[in-house]
This record gives sequence, C-alpha cells and structure tokens, in this order.
Amino acid sequence: MATELNYPEIIKKILLEYLKYDSADDVIKSSVSFDDEHGNYVLLQAGWRGDDYLQGAIIHIQLIDSKVWVQYDGTEYGIANELVDAGISKADIVLGFRHPSVRQYTGFASI
Repeated sequence: MATELNYPEIIKKILLEYLKYDSADDVIKSSVSFDDEHGNYVLLQAGWRGDDYLQGAIIHIQLIDSKVWVQYDGTEYGIANELVDAGISKADIVLGFRHPSVRQYTGFASI
C-alpha cells in the first residue's frame, strides 16, 4: 500500500501518462502543472477546435491533510480509480467535486 510520501510521485506518473495521448497533429494540446510545495497537480488542455478555443483543467488533484483530494475529474474511467489501481487506498481519496452530503456513499473517503 502506498504511503503519503509516495502520493506526489504516483499522481505525477499518472498525469504524465495522459500526455502520451496527444498526437503530433492534435490542435488541442495537453500539459501538466505540478506544485509540490502547495500539493497541487493539474492536467490542462488548450487549443482550437474549428472556430472555438478550448482551454481548461481535465484533472485537478490536491494533497490536503494527508488525503488525496480529486477536485475535478474530466476523464471517462475516473482518476480516482487510477489512483486506487496505483495503490492508493480509497480511504485516502476524497472526491472533492462531490457534495459533502453524498461523499459517504461514493466508496471513497468522506473527509
């Protein structure tokens, strides 16, 4: 089982895997932003689709009080599931994008 000290490494490894999905001719490019000092890890996308400019976070994770908080998840499989697959306990993952009143029913940590 992973420990708190491994969380940044695990998160970074998973987010960096998403960069491999960009192809050379994609007009929407992905990038990552890691802030170890403040415990913030973000996967971003930006680019043009036709006449529309798209930009925003695809995944946002924070380390808060020894827990991994998934603040935003725009993936199909679910970044929380990927974190579990990588060895992080569900008891240490909070789905921050879920209302506090329903977190207890998610199978992940409620706080």
